[in-house]
Amino acid sequence: MIRWTAALLASICMAGVSTTSAQAAFDDPDPETDALVDQCFETEGVSMLEGTNVICYNAAIFPEQFLKLNDLPPAERIIITSPGGNVATARGMSTILDRRNEPAVIAGPCMSACAMVILPGLDQVHIHHTAHIAIHGITMIPFGRWWGWLRDDAEPSKMNILFAQTGYDLSFAMHSSGTTHMRDHLKGQGVDEGYIDDMSDLMEADARAFQNCRVDVKDYWGIVDAELIGKYLGDRVTRMEAFVQSWDDPANAPYRRWGEPLSERTYIMKGPYNEAGCGG
Repeated sequence: MIRWTAALLASICMAGVSTTSAQAAFDDPDPETDALVDQCFETEGVSMLEGTNVICYNAAIFPEQFLKLNDLPPAERIIITSPGGNVATARGMSTILDRRNEPAVIAGPCMSACAMVILPGLDQVHIHHTAHIAIHGITMIPFGRWWGWLRDDAEPSKMNILFAQTGYDLSFAMHSSGTTHMRDHLKGQGVDEGYIDDMSDLMEADARAFQNCRVDVKDYWGIVDAELIGKYLGDRVTRMEAFVQSWDDPANAPYRRWGEPLSERTYIMKGPYNEAGCGG
């Protein structure tokens, strides 16, 4: 579980304010929302923030956590900060959020299933200046490139292709399941598939350009920027403050301890990066 302290929030806020002043197109931070986000960062789990009618979702995205939303009364809004979870089960949380139909604030880390399923499923979303929104994995890479990824881009044999088509390549079956879930979810939410396709293409290109090493396709992370959100989520976004746009963005400073950058938008978590010998 990620627990956010007031000191960390302060460091993020300072970065966000400096970025906002440089990019006037973003909305200014709102002190009332900042105070609620601060309170949510200090509150683990899923609950109504004390003394408010605002829900705090500071948790991973698994049924044990998101089913608690069914027991909470209607709220003025919901603050979501999450390291992610399983894409398939996140669709269950998205369904609950659709039914609740409350404005949402994306704050702090919104990673993996949060960025890939929850965010594109929201209809009234405020992107807070503390947000680091990251897609997990080169999700849309097709079988041929997937199979050769860790094999010096070798071509799969006819037998390899047959095994994949019949479901006997279990690793690819897991990858393909994630791809299918993403396509079905985005279609159901009325969001163009390009939201994930563009990020998958970006991560693949950055990974190929990085000469030191490769890791499994699932171990790449891509930073979602304002341009992508504007292009594919459009008027679903009611407010957008100057959140993390790239690895060297001052607003990203609190998050850099997590990983190693391959480019300004693509990174690998430190564990897989070191295990693959990417550092030298």
